[in-house]
Amino acid sequence: MRNEVKFIGDYTQLRKIISEQSASRAYPTRSINSIYFDTRDMDDFNDSEEGSVPRQKTRLRWYGSRMIRTRLSGAVENKSTLSNHREKDSFRVSDLEQEPLVDLISSVRKTKMIPVALISYIREYFMTPSGLRFTLDRHIQYAATDKYFRVTRTERDYSNVLELKVPVDVDYSVATSNFADLRTRFSKYCEAVRRLEY
Repeated sequence: MRNEVKFIGDYTQLRKIISEQSASRAYPTRSINSIYFDTRDMDDFNDSEEGSVPRQKTRLRWYGSRMIRTRLSGAVENKSTLSNHREKDSFRVSDLEQEPLVDLISSVRKTKMIPVALISYIREYFMTPSGLRFTLDRHIQYAATDKYFRVTRTERDYSNVLELKVPVDVDYSVATSNFADLRTRFSKYCEAVRRLEY
């Protein structure tokens, strides 16, 4: 179980937060791609916008090229936001055709789901000596998808997003108090839906 604390700002500001925590690079930088799924009524988006708990988001995530192929591989991730923490369950799929993938995700969520948005970005990874983990995302791009996974329009987001992933029993307030003005409740999926004007 963990909490996620997000900051938005220019790259230099966010790197300052990282350096002040004596964090160093933990993994190589990667390109991340996620297709988000939602109901036809956009229930996941609406729940997130309203701050309802519990709420969920479901996506297929893979690394490297952002091209959507007819047969998809990656990790299906279901993120749950509860009253005081977040949880994530995931399982891998390999070389799965699009329609069976949608059926599988609908089965997991117990309701009909459709592909809504492809979100791509560059992620950097950092870790403090005490084990706190930061990720820094930049070059964010949103793409609307139809039910056949075809991209219909795209939008760039020039924001930089820093996320601190911290266990629920760790007090992180002292470490981040100097940057309270940069804290945000930022959701790439919700931002995509707003920008792509669903």
